[in-house]
Amino acid sequence: MVDACFVLRPAGRPSHRQRSVRWRARSLSLRGAVRLAAGAFFRFQYRAAKVTALWSGVENVWLGRETFLYWAFWDADIDVPWLVAPAIDAPQDGDDLRAAVRAELDAYWREQMTSLPRTGKPCWLPLP
Repeated sequence: MVDACFVLRPAGRPSHRQRSVRWRARSLSLRGAVRLAAGAFFRFQYRAAKVTALWSGVENVWLGRETFLYWAFWDADIDVPWLVAPAIDAPQDGDDLRAAVRAELDAYWREQMTSLPRTGKPCWLPLP
């Protein structure tokens, strides 16, 4: 018998978490929707003491800013622009939406870097 947790969903079909975040984003501003999505898919818990990285409690890995942005935009299991498109004040144009989401993700990253507690012992080097 195959464990249901290990069955991959068909390509192109959103996961339950994606559908849930997208549905909840309908009633939020773009800023709130981006923060909801980032929290749901990354759940940062610590910042590294000697490097610029955040510990993702969901992915269980240290992430640098560029990797965070890359995953948020291009990982099909995350895809933040698609998740937040139904937000109240989301731009209708795709390029404008991606630019607005990138600006919000940058602001979210900076806020997390200043507000999260430091940990002095990263288990391994962060992804860039």
